[in-house]
Parts: sequence; C-alpha cells; structure tokens
Amino acid sequence: MSYENIPFDPAPPPYTPPNSATFSTSTHYKYRDSVICYKCGQLHEENGIHLYDYHQAVDEDLMCHICLQPLVNPIDTKCGHTYCSKCLKNYLKLQKQCPIDRQALTVSDCQQSSLLVRRLLDKLLVVCPNVDYCEEVLPRSELEAHLTHRCRGAVKKCIKASLGCTFQGPRSALQSHLWECEFRDQQSGKNAVLSGEVSTIEIQRDQADLGLSVVGGCDTPLVCIVIQEIFPDGVIHRDGRLQPGDQILEVNGEDLTQTTHYNARTVLTHYTPMCCLTVYREKAEDDRPIEKEEILKICLHKAKGKQLGIKLVGKRHGPGVYILNLVPQGLALLDGRLHPDDRLLEINGIDVSYSNQDDAAQIIQSSPDKVQFVISRKSRPQTPDLIRSTSETVCNFDINVPAEKVVPMCRKARELTITISKDVNESLGISIAGGISNTRGDTPVYVTNINPHGCLGKTGQIQRGDILLYINRCNLLGLTHPEAVSEVKSNTGNKNVTLKIIEAPETCSGSGMFAPSWLYWHQLPNICQTVKTVTLLRSPSGSLGFSVVGGTDCLQGSLPIFIKSVVLETPAFKDGRLKCGDMILSVNNTSLDNITHIKAVEILKHATGAISLRVVSWPGTVV
Repeated sequence: MSYENIPFDPAPPPYTPPNSATFSTSTHYKYRDSVICYKCGQLHEENGIHLYDYHQAVDEDLMCHICLQPLVNPIDTKCGHTYCSKCLKNYLKLQKQCPIDRQALTVSDCQQSSLLVRRLLDKLLVVCPNVDYCEEVLPRSELEAHLTHRCRGAVKKCIKASLGCTFQGPRSALQSHLWECEFRDQQSGKNAVLSGEVSTIEIQRDQADLGLSVVGGCDTPLVCIVIQEIFPDGVIHRDGRLQPGDQILEVNGEDLTQTTHYNARTVLTHYTPMCCLTVYREKAEDDRPIEKEEILKICLHKAKGKQLGIKLVGKRHGPGVYILNLVPQGLALLDGRLHPDDRLLEINGIDVSYSNQDDAAQIIQSSPDKVQFVISRKSRPQTPDLIRSTSETVCNFDINVPAEKVVPMCRKARELTITISKDVNESLGISIAGGISNTRGDTPVYVTNINPHGCLGKTGQIQRGDILLYINRCNLLGLTHPEAVSEVKSNTGNKNVTLKIIEAPETCSGSGMFAPSWLYWHQLPNICQTVKTVTLLRSPSGSLGFSVVGGTDCLQGSLPIFIKSVVLETPAFKDGRLKCGDMILSVNNTSLDNITHIKAVEILKHATGAISLRVVSWPGTVV
C-alpha cells in the first residue's frame, strides 16, 4: 500500500489516507467500507473480525468453523462448539441455530470460552503486518501494543496535525518529515503526559543538553530507560511536562525500548531543534514489581490410600485461591509440577478465579479419579547480569560510542599506588569532581581532566575517570568536594607525592571533561559506596510507592535489588530521597543481599511501622 508523502512499494489494494478533517483518533484509517485496524494492523470492516498473519500452522481445534480462521474472542455454545464471538453473533442474526449441528441457539445460550483456551490463542505467534518495515514475530496478544508503540512501519500522523498538516506515514519516516513540514516552526498546544498511558510530546530544544539524567537500559536490571532527575532551568524543566520516573520509549523516531544504556545516551544527546519524545508514566496505584504470568494445565491422578496433599489459602490483597504449601509424601509434592503460591484458575473445567478455598476444596474432593488444574504462576522478566558492585573484571558492553565520548573498558577495577617526583611549586595538573553532599549526590572524588603537559599527565599513569582514594596517606573518601580540593592542594607541596587510585571503568577520548555514566558507578568496588538511610510510612492504601527488580533468581546471575520506578504522589515520591536506579541493601535491618526477587518483595510488603531502608544511590547519566 502507499502513503501520502512516503514512497511505499505498491501493493493492492490501493490506500488513500484520510485528510485531517476525517482522521479518527481511534487510529482506524478508512478505505471505502474498510479500515486499517489498530489492533491487528490489517484492512477489514470497522466491526469485522480481526485478521492475522500466523507464523506457523494452527491446530484445527483452535479454528472457527464459520470464518475458518483461528478463534478470536471465542465463545462456547450449549451444544459444545466454539466460534469467534463476532462470527457467531452475526450468524445468529440470520439463523437461530448452531452452524454445525443445527440445534436451536441464541446468544444467551453461549458463554465465554475457558481461560485455558483464551491463553492458548493469545500465545499464537503472528507476523507483524508491516512487513516492508518490520520483521517482528510475536504472540498475538502483544501485537496491538507493538503496533501502537514500537513498530517502525505503523502509520502515524504528524505531531503538527492539529495545525493542519495532513502527512501520514510509517513511524520510521516521521522524523525526516518533520524537517520538511510546512508547520514545523509553528507552535501547537502542548499535549499532556497522562498517568498509565503512552504519551508523545514535542519539546523545542534551544540548547544541546536536555537537562535530565537517565538510568536503565536493556542491558541492566531496569530493562527500560527511566528519567532519574530533572535539572532546574534545563529544557525539560522549563517545558514542565515530564517527571522523574517517566519511562522514555522513543526519541525522534528512535526506539529506546530495546537499546542499551550507552546507545540510549547517544540518541538522547544527539541535538535536533525539535525533540519528539514518547514516554510512559506509571499509575499511582501501580507500585508493584512488573511480573509475567505463566498459565499451566496440570492433571493429577488420585491413588487409593494417598492424599493429594494440597493446602489452599485466600489472600487479603485480592480475590482468588492459592496453594499455600504441599504436604510431604502427598501426590502433588511427589508429582512436582504444582508450586506454593500458584493461583488456581480452573478445577475440572470449573472457573475458580474468584472462588474461596472451601469451594475449591469441595471440587477437588468430589473428583473420583483425577483432578485437572489450570493454574497461574508469576515469573519476572529476566535481565543480563551486567551491573555489579564488586571489584570483578568489568568488560565493555555491546555499544556504538562516537569519538570524543565515554569509552567503557575491559579492565579490573583495581587499586593502584602511584608515586611521582615533581617541583615543590608544581601542581598535579588534574581537575577533580565528586565528593559527599554535592548537588548530584554522594560520590567518591574522581578525575575529570588531565593536563597532558602537567606532572601527572606526562607520566601517563592516570586517566580521566580514575577514583582518588588517598593522597600521601590522607583519605579522600567521605570528604565533600571543597574538603577534597583542600587536601589535594595541601599535599602537593612535597617533591614526592603518592596517590592511591581505583582504575576507571570508563574514560573519554579527546580533550573534553569526563562525565561518568550511571553504569560507571556500579562497576566500582563497595568501598566507594556511601549508604544512606531513608525512613518511609505507608500510604492509607498500604503503598510505599516504588517497584523493584533484581535478585538471585535472575536467569543469568545474581543481582542486587534495584528501585525501578518511583510513582507520583506516593510516600516515596513525596519524601524525595529515593531515586530510580537506587540499590536497596536492607529493609528494617533485614538484609536484601543474596535473596530472590520474590523474597525481597515479601520483605517489603510485610514491613510495618516506620520502614527504614538502607540505600546506595548513584547519579544517573546526564543528557
């Protein structure tokens, strides 16, 4: 198909984009009696069945006998047949009978298909319909979000559409259009950033820096790119719409949802006069760690003289029946497939999603030979073990860093002692930054620049980014920046000066000042950490106001517990001391070191009274 202003490879049927007067905010694009659907991305009637390109052959038991396609929103008839909801309802308008066995049938005789069937259909793999721009294969249930937020071929209107621009085309072409848009220099009304929704905003950029810091990336436990801090008088602060904790999904058409931390910095620091940002802001009540749900079907056969050995329980925070524990020598424990904290969704085909444990137990006990369970099990997205707090070898990440920028290195973050001889009145020839209680937080003192002709620069034994621990036996850890500068100056009047340093995990090329990234700090040994204590009281709803990631149960290794997001208008947000990317060491004197994510969440949920958190907070990457 072809789009206005953008040369697509022609393919039938021809597509004529609507003008601005007929553009629908529902993101349906009209073509005669059909629309491009925002859910499936295909051309069909506005109230028609969704169409999908399936990656593999689909089991015929999951096919609708009316449209002969895999079931969509399936419903079951009283005579035991299953159809797409829309297919059957349209059919029953013409004939009040089942299409297969011709028994009398009305809509009221039908019910939604079981959760297991719906989950199986959700997991069917489909191909993104924008094949000219995207090769993504993903579960059917995730296609709508992919088309809405990530697909480079998804049709988007110009952000100046409210001023009269009629351009529409693929997301990947939007940025190039903005340079040519006739309304480019005209100001439109500001779109608000809404909680719980993906929002796209446009910011006039009158200086190189956006004035914010970010943490996270696909190579970190946080996975996404999150705003940690917004600096006063910067571009973002003057605009006023973004907040710390907002996730940045896209910048000027560049997808950040699957990019590394360093690549995200490269994209964010690339200057364009107009910056188009797509962001997501969590809802205030969404303060729990993000988890994925796995649906399993498990059948247990009863045996004479043996008990199933399943103890059930309800939970105060929500509906449902859960497995409390499994009795030793019981059939369930010997089978090994059921786990504590599994939620029961169905027992022998009966929906128990909102039942109590007594009803569920009665169904199990009344089953003569076997019990068939459909259960829900929570599991978290796993992330690579790339952020560390030890003196292990730290290697470079898979990045593409331009010249004159930060250069990660594969080297051990080791301590070195350097002794130099110099004239009594000669300075060291370095500039330093950092220290306790500075505007960006508590950090050790580090080298930001080196005079190549100075006494240290000529030796080549130190480089930008190195941490200064001692100078002539004077400890620089725990000092403010002015105190550290004073100690360095007072110890340079000798002919021989001894420095103890930690080699930098990052440095920079060229003549610019070194600015550490968020990853830099996490690659330093524990002696560089400054631990602070933050005490919070829960909100009336029981929320602390932040989500966490990490733990020993990550697929690729053990990780500390990190704060992923701090939600607006919650105790953590109002207190102001916790930041996205902070590492939690303990909760009310209970250590979070070397524990699973689930255990960490339990400790946080069950902590009562004034909740005391010991936290290590590192500055985010400035962009």
